Amino acid sequence: MIDSTEQDLTLPVPLTLQAHYAALLFYQQHADARKAKQVYLNTLAVSAVRAYLSWLGIASDLQASDSWNPTLQALADIADLDIPGQGKLECRPVLPEATACYVAPETWSNRIGYIAVLLDADLKTATLLGFVPSVDTEELPLEQLQPVATLLDMLKPQPQPQQDKELVNLSHWAQGIFTTGWRAVEELLEPQPVVSFRSLELASNLKPSVTTRGKILELVPRSLSHQVVLLVGLIPNNSLQLDIWIKLAPTNCGSYLPEDLEIKVLDEHGVAVMQAQSRQTDMLQLQFQGVIGEQFSIELGLNDINLVETFVI
Repeated sequence: MIDSTEQDLTLPVPLTLQAHYAALLFYQQHADARKAKQVYLNTLAVSAVRAYLSWLGIASDLQASDSWNPTLQALADIADLDIPGQGKLECRPVLPEATACYVAPETWSNRIGYIAVLLDADLKTATLLGFVPSVDTEELPLEQLQPVATLLDMLKPQPQPQQDKELVNLSHWAQGIFTTGWRAVEELLEPQPVVSFRSLELASNLKPSVTTRGKILELVPRSLSHQVVLLVGLIPNNSLQLDIWIKLAPTNCGSYLPEDLEIKVLDEHGVAVMQAQSRQTDMLQLQFQGVIGEQFSIELGLNDINLVETFVI
């Protein structure tokens, strides 16, 4: 049984850039404006519940969730999150000032429960308001919700799968403990290029607490022209969240990145949530937010070559 306090239950869940990126991708696949907005909000609610459960060690599977299928999104108002071995949890978005949570009739069955998720006006944070095990009405009064602890008592933390490769722990970086193979920028490049490479930083307004480490990767063995520098920086946002940025730049051997080089940010299920591609550019950059315990990977692809670095926050 999970011990939950009232403070835990009201803890705001950050709606990260990854969550908004996934919501935008789904949004763009629906021509009807009303459906597109519905899908966007549903996606944010599902992402918030998934992040919250992840903090508690409870696994979920987005790919097995109907809400992550654009075809099914078009057919029904669904916001389910699949909990492996237990069933689907419906995550219903609630907007500010609402007194009830709308639950679509098509979701009244095949669910282990329903959880109301309050999205703030700026769509930056979400709060889990409460839970009910079943519904038979479209308008569920918020005052009828049971504490989230009722749901958590039903769910059990799932064992995490074995990793073939050691995870790069970014929380350790914030404490000054760095993963083998990840080095300071000054150690990666010759003195003169270091000056220009530093211009790739997030301008001059970076917070002093930024932590940066880099790694040289070979996309084609024994080819200096296909070496690139992968730079990862992080800034603690609060006790649970980090701002993370990723930069990809050529080494001293070239002025531009290889043509058609692609970089992706993958979530823990291997789903691409952000990506960029080189077109005679000297740098690729991605920026997002993550919460403690969240896993993600950076994948580089060039022709038939793929390199993956996996991280845990």
